[in-house]
Amino acid sequence: MSKQLINIITQDTETLIKSAGTTEHLEFVDGNKNPIPVGIPYHIHITTDKSYWYMTSSQHETDSILIFKADGNDPSFVRYRKLYGSKRQTYLYESRYVPTEIDYRQGSIQLHFAKPANDTSAKVFEISQEDFAKDTPNYLETQINFIIKGERNDVETRNQRLIDSKDLQLPGLKEILQPLRFFQPSKPTKEDVIERLEGFVQERVEGATTPTAPATTTTTSTTSYSGGSSGGSSGGSSGGGGYS
Repeated sequence: MSKQLINIITQDTETLIKSAGTTEHLEFVDGNKNPIPVGIPYHIHITTDKSYWYMTSSQHETDSILIFKADGNDPSFVRYRKLYGSKRQTYLYESRYVPTEIDYRQGSIQLHFAKPANDTSAKVFEISQEDFAKDTPNYLETQINFIIKGERNDVETRNQRLIDSKDLQLPGLKEILQPLRFFQPSKPTKEDVIERLEGFVQERVEGATTPTAPATTTTTSTTSYSGGSSGGSSGGSSGGGGYS
């Protein structure tokens, strides 16, 4: 089950009802229509559009999963199946953008990043603008308007602020993106030229890495649940390479 939808729900939650109850016999199913065992505690997220989303555990936890009323009248389940049930999985590939002279004249560029949504240990990697525009619910994504030219201290401060903000949406971004990446001063100094040359040589040595895709797991007819344990797909290969 995609963690991305859960993240969207928690971010859009208007009201959180903790310890809403425990599951009864055949009262709930998971995203694959597997019955939820009796006695599993759950909580409820009410989003800004007044939708009710049930999740395991008495309060929200990282391994909480979505569950749905088994009577077939749960609109959240219908919405879930429309979002994820019939979509073919799309894989994203690492693609590093290289600024042009036009970019430097403009002073900033758009960078795009992603990581598998079902693997908290996966690394963030850069993707192309075209891939960013694709419908990829199996990935968490963000974009950043990155400043590449100006006064050094100002550029570093502003970019670091942007990186820290985007890292809240895509944890791990600040581990692979440095604030002075691609930096070019308005009036280059000898030290700036040497630093840019050293960075270019280092990138040529490291080279690009292989594409990253979330792993899949094979589900069986029997699903085990413990109060608040995560059900559905998990895992995912970590992808992308870090920036020096």
